[in-house]
Amino acid sequence: MNPATILKTNPMLAWREIDGSVVIISPERSMVHELNPTASFIWKKVDGKRTTDEIAEQVAAEFDVTPESALADVHELAESLAANQLLGPLEGGEGKTRV
Repeated sequence: MNPATILKTNPMLAWREIDGSVVIISPERSMVHELNPTASFIWKKVDGKRTTDEIAEQVAAEFDVTPESALADVHELAESLAANQLLGPLEGGEGKTRV
């Protein structure tokens, strides 16, 4: 995954924020995923418009970490969420990399 990757959540999921943590329900897999506050922050920034680099910039500012550390965290989370089918492919993308 590169910094220009655009992320988009799987549209088949249901999710809610409860006490600062995002809870995601995957009906296809009958699974519930609870994200920690940092992962929840990232999840809420995934909108099919922002790149991983843009999300990492926001993470760095919000959590007072280096941009490099934030980008590594965003990539790690994105790969984990994609492996669990919580992130789906972006339709279109205007030449950006898709996840």
